[in-house]
Amino acid sequence: MVVRTSTRVTVASGSTSSSVETRISPTLKVAYYGAGSGIPEVKSILAGFVIHGFLGVRILVVKTFGLILCCASGIMAGKEGPMVQIASSLGNISTRIFDKYFKNEAKKREIISASAAAGVSVAFGAPIGGVLFSLEEVSYFFPNKTMLRSLTCALVAALVLKAYNPFGTGKLVLFQTTYDIDYQ
Repeated sequence: MVVRTSTRVTVASGSTSSSVETRISPTLKVAYYGAGSGIPEVKSILAGFVIHGFLGVRILVVKTFGLILCCASGIMAGKEGPMVQIASSLGNISTRIFDKYFKNEAKKREIISASAAAGVSVAFGAPIGGVLFSLEEVSYFFPNKTMLRSLTCALVAALVLKAYNPFGTGKLVLFQTTYDIDYQ
């Protein structure tokens, strides 16, 4: 579903090996940008590069559907990178509603940075970890208002995850560590 590219098939025709026929299968690229984790591309976008279609609706649908199938099948694949790309896609798509953010690339990158923090917050169940990830790893320019937006997005994402209770255990993540003895 993610990558289908043209392949070159060499077929020997007849009894001699000197006559070789080459056929090219049709090219169909559904969502090429959906392959991989997506974190390096989000870092590139926040650094100033423009990658058309990477944070669009088509990639959002394919990545979400693929992540659901991957987690439901029990494949031991990391869900953190796709969660960052899904959250960044939602942030980018939501900027299209308001002209203030859609026409200003700097403000759009602030929203994408805050969305990346929310994606890490949902993946690990750690809002502060999402803000630190956005501060240290993803963003190159991180003013105080972006930190406040990232913290707000990460907290709201963690609270929605807590209210939604996807695992039915009351925990934010599937394997949460609990301590029986309190430290003094």
